[in-house]
Amino acid sequence: MIRQAIQLAYRRSVGAVKDWLVGSVSSATRGGGLVQVLYVIVLIGLMAGFVSAITYPVANETLIPYPSGANETVPEAVVDAMVIILGGAGIYLTYLSGRQTVRPRAVNFYLALALLLLIVSLFIGFNLAILKGFG
Repeated sequence: MIRQAIQLAYRRSVGAVKDWLVGSVSSATRGGGLVQVLYVIVLIGLMAGFVSAITYPVANETLIPYPSGANETVPEAVVDAMVIILGGAGIYLTYLSGRQTVRPRAVNFYLALALLLLIVSLFIGFNLAILKGFG
């Protein structure tokens, strides 16, 4: 009886997550989706400056925004990638809000969420630029 309860709990929690991950990976790899995902990840990494952060490391890696215009740290490149992803998601949601013709309430929701993502992305980007000494 205890074994059945443990197996049932496993199937509901870990098993459900495993099934979701397997389904997501199989749908991403079907039809060249994996190549597209890898292309986007590499493109965002290059735009965020991972090559510069790895090629020219700074002496103090504990500072996230290193106060220099020429050098950057790896955590700063991660923050830059997050800003790029947030801005891209905001632009994509703006595009989706224009395509919603069936549910008019979804248009306002998508547009509000898109504007929120764009404002957060700009706010973080400008704050990072000010901390680096560009402002």
